[in-house]
Amino acid sequence: MRICLIKTFFPPLHFGGDGIFVANLANSLARAGHQVHVIHCADSFWLTRGKVEPSPVYIHSSIVVHTLSSSLGALSPLLTQVTGEPWLKRTKIAKILASGFDVIHWHNLSLIGGPGALDLGSGVKLCTLHDYWFICPTHILFKDRETACVTRDCFQCQLNYRRPPQLWRYRDSIKRSVQHIDQFIAPSHFVQEQFCKAPFSIRSTLLPHFLPGPLLPASDKTTDSGYFLFCGRLEKAKGLQTILPVFRKTQHKLLIAGAGSYESKLRALAAGSPNIQFLGRVPYDQLAGIYRSARATVVPSVCYETFGLIILESLRELTPVITSNFGALPEVVQETGGGVVYQNLEEFELLLDKFAQSGEDARAIGRIGYSKLARYSDEEHLRQYFLLIDSVKTRSKQR
Repeated sequence: MRICLIKTFFPPLHFGGDGIFVANLANSLARAGHQVHVIHCADSFWLTRGKVEPSPVYIHSSIVVHTLSSSLGALSPLLTQVTGEPWLKRTKIAKILASGFDVIHWHNLSLIGGPGALDLGSGVKLCTLHDYWFICPTHILFKDRETACVTRDCFQCQLNYRRPPQLWRYRDSIKRSVQHIDQFIAPSHFVQEQFCKAPFSIRSTLLPHFLPGPLLPASDKTTDSGYFLFCGRLEKAKGLQTILPVFRKTQHKLLIAGAGSYESKLRALAAGSPNIQFLGRVPYDQLAGIYRSARATVVPSVCYETFGLIILESLRELTPVITSNFGALPEVVQETGGGVVYQNLEEFELLLDKFAQSGEDARAIGRIGYSKLARYSDEEHLRQYFLLIDSVKTRSKQR
């Protein structure tokens, strides 16, 4: 099959999570013998990156990557943000898609095309809900940069995020444009529920994220270096600021792998604590060793996470996770059995102490999680992926 994946951010011009997932999907499809193209927007990364540097990820040699840029630079994604139309990218995207694809798979269209790009091209059209962009102008349902969104005040929230208002959202642009998508894909039940109860319902099918490549036989993890690990973007929504005081108090060692706009404030919170170490943004191919040597990976998000790929990456190295009770995190922990969920900081501190005192208990949980990873293999993901594509084709024939 000829398959085109379209995303605003793609390695090396990406921020993590969903960029890694799309690279993994592209590589797995290419290894399975499919012709894969990827379209992404360089202007968007340079506009929004802050202090985040490009981070390379392995890309299969057969994959054709179309890195779009405009002579007007940042003006292109800004126009898309304000109008919901691809404008300066429309001609380039249309030309690439006109070469003919069996499947066009959107992954994040916020700055590369907006809803106005969904009518481009033909073939089976899929869209994975990596975030909440269709129902939230700031993507993550994190109100005013402070707390998980419960009641909507979108216009004021956009101003607090210092983003140009998207007045087109107050018309029916998205509602009309989503009709061009044959099937939406949700990585978790939590995401499905959020979109079902949105002002205009988006129905999706469940297809969890996956780990690339064969799962190597577990060489039993009999020891570790005793530290706890945080791996992810350094943004307020990721919740690291909530647990730093606990690490300062308990003196348990914490390694922090990542970069982001909230980094300076986090460093200030950790100042004077030699047990808290910032590693910066670690190359993706070096993360496995850091995961494997950790006693546990902590995921303290205070926003509605859509999946939590970090959980799978940690369990692949037989390292358990300790997560907050937000979004899809508890769902993934329950499905794998590879971690524990805390409800408040008192529980979090008790779990840190327990894991610190008994490495064997922690490793036992990690082994349980590792044993469940076969359901998150790329082989299983592609099997379900192509069953989904076939079902869309069948529905089209029956119309």
